Amino acid sequence: MRGYSLMELVVALAVSAMLGASALPIFTQQTESLLLQKEASRWLSYLQLVKARSIANKESVEIDLITFSRNSQTSGIQTEYTYSSSASLTFYGESSAATPGHIKLIGKSRHIKVIISSVARIRLCLSEGDSLPGIPPC
Repeated sequence: MRGYSLMELVVALAVSAMLGASALPIFTQQTESLLLQKEASRWLSYLQLVKARSIANKESVEIDLITFSRNSQTSGIQTEYTYSSSASLTFYGESSAATPGHIKLIGKSRHIKVIISSVARIRLCLSEGDSLPGIPPC
């Protein structure tokens, strides 16, 4: 007689289900981490591009954060920023400066800050949660 009995198959399925259930939280956390890192890279690239264009054209460029942050919200990442309509994020091309402040990208268990200094230096740091590769703590 060849093959497996019904009891052996049920035991194998139960073991597989337990292993899958124990891996689900890790998979969810890893997915959130990747989404947050992707969103932080998107913001960093965009701001560096605007800064470079501002310097190359020697003109001030004001960034519309509301429009750009809508794409973050579709991926489940919330955005908060220190800028307002009266003090918007502006890169001043002639002086290579910027309006200082930060943009916070908020996931379920981690927060990343995109920090813009007055000399237009743009950097990322992890303000809350477990460490992420390539992003130093604040």
